[in-house]
Amino acid sequence: MSSAVKIRRSRMEDLLPAFKMVERSFNHLRKKHSMKPIKFPLQELPPVQKHLFATDGERSWCAWKGNKIVGYTHALLRGKQWYLGYLFIDPTLQDKGVGRKLLEKVYVKRPGMTHALCTFSYNMQAVGIYSQFGMVPIQGLAWLGRHPSKIKMPKPTGLQASTKLSAADLKWIMSLEKKVRGYERAVEWKFWTSNEHFEPFLFRDKGKRVAYGLIYKKMGIGPIGAVNNDYMVKAAAELIRRTNPSKKEEISIWVPTENIPLYQFMIKSGFRLGEIAVFMSDKSYTDFQRYCPTHLAIF
Repeated sequence: MSSAVKIRRSRMEDLLPAFKMVERSFNHLRKKHSMKPIKFPLQELPPVQKHLFATDGERSWCAWKGNKIVGYTHALLRGKQWYLGYLFIDPTLQDKGVGRKLLEKVYVKRPGMTHALCTFSYNMQAVGIYSQFGMVPIQGLAWLGRHPSKIKMPKPTGLQASTKLSAADLKWIMSLEKKVRGYERAVEWKFWTSNEHFEPFLFRDKGKRVAYGLIYKKMGIGPIGAVNNDYMVKAAAELIRRTNPSKKEEISIWVPTENIPLYQFMIKSGFRLGEIAVFMSDKSYTDFQRYCPTHLAIF
């Protein structure tokens, strides 16, 4: 790593310039693969990033060259699940060892701990680096999106939806997440149920809890968890029916590629493929027939 680059723990005021660097790095990668750039809405820090910093600030680090942020990483701990939410390096300093140095700062290795992340399928360099830390590609994740005007709105499925979640409802969600996601995360659900940018749902069939889901009003649908795959598809249909995006926004969702019924349902509803990401881990612990991730920085 260049001696001119300094690594230090992030401060809240570092995060907005850090994400502007993330945008440059991300679009540099897309340009290399003949893909259109994506404009990040960065007038202010998104609520997810504020939440991650509030809960896992000690695992948020920046690389600096002079007074410029040239690298950023952030990792989460949820029980024995370590998850890398972000690792981006300024295009001018890639392949200089900065990324590895940042990763070493946030990597936590303890007995029984799993390590995981999501990265884009066309970023073979990143896949190779993460493989050296013991993580392997386990599941493809398809980003499906579409403007509401081009979506064939699903018909009602018969599920009863509730947005007022009781303590018993949340306890049920925690239990199901442990089964289908692999780890529960009460800290995220406390955030989601108290923040105006998110709308949580619990779905029942004839009074029995069968699925949960979330609408992120700026980003799309997810997570979704269900007791079986049939209810996964029905919950996704009900969430699509309840979205209310602005005229400029798409409805979007990350669908595991092995979940063929859900993928087929989304395509038939008018959604189109935009990206393929890869979930990498050193242990298989998620039931992708019964779980769809949320924002990939959280999974």
